[in-house]
Amino acid sequence: MLDNTTATSSALNTEQLLTVDTPTLCKLLCCGRYTAIQIGDLAHARIVTNSRVLWSVQRIKEYVYKIAC
Repeated sequence: MLDNTTATSSALNTEQLLTVDTPTLCKLLCCGRYTAIQIGDLAHARIVTNSRVLWSVQRIKEYVYKIAC
């Protein structure tokens, strides 16, 4: 299992991550919390389990590549 220090200290190697938490999503997108959540929601990448929110890295990448063109 990856903890936050592993995910963030390895320069956010997203090739190995399936999901990330909101602070890591902010770092991945290089933006603030509000914008990261907006992008995640537009990408339909939100995964809710109990009270925890995770974000699908694959959906985020696909959405960002799509809007970048």
